[in-house]
Amino acid sequence: MLRYIPNEAITILEVGCGEGSFCNLLKRNDREIWGIEINSIAAVNAAKECNKILVGDFDDLYPQLPKNYFDLVIFNDVLEHLYNPWETIRKVKSILKPNGLLISSIPNFRYVGNLITEILIEKDFRYKPEGGILDDTHIRFFTSKSILRMFTDEGYEVLIHEGLRPCKSWKEKMVISLSMGFLKDARHKQFATVAQNKTK
Repeated sequence: MLRYIPNEAITILEVGCGEGSFCNLLKRNDREIWGIEINSIAAVNAAKECNKILVGDFDDLYPQLPKNYFDLVIFNDVLEHLYNPWETIRKVKSILKPNGLLISSIPNFRYVGNLITEILIEKDFRYKPEGGILDDTHIRFFTSKSILRMFTDEGYEVLIHEGLRPCKSWKEKMVISLSMGFLKDARHKQFATVAQNKTK
């Protein structure tokens, strides 16, 4: 996700920053890095990497965040864990500067491996504790199309939207090839989206 971070971004907030490993990669002398982390133990380590760390849920902490302040807000594999991600990104607009950016990575439910193995072959929708698209902590599920709709419906302009972690299995690649473009959005496990806060 580093390649989506603009060089000119100075005030940055990562929501769901874990122990701060991504924040560490963003650190520069001229940058102010904030983190929000719901896990208090992970937040202790994140505090070593961030200029400011807030412990708790974004929606609960939102009133404490400065308005029109951040150049960039990051959600790396976080929005799918929220009950109402639409409301969350709507709130983010008020803490972003005009034309500020929201960057996210979100799992793709239409990933070919998920469609073939879980849905078509096993005819099941079984949550799994070990992570992945059907991780048992995922509350919402998205496709490329629904990710784009979420951002545009909430008043963002999508600048970049592209797949991450493409399939490697020759069988999966063959299925996508034989679909004559119908499954082109099923090639990637995740989508990265860079959305801009439209000026009012």
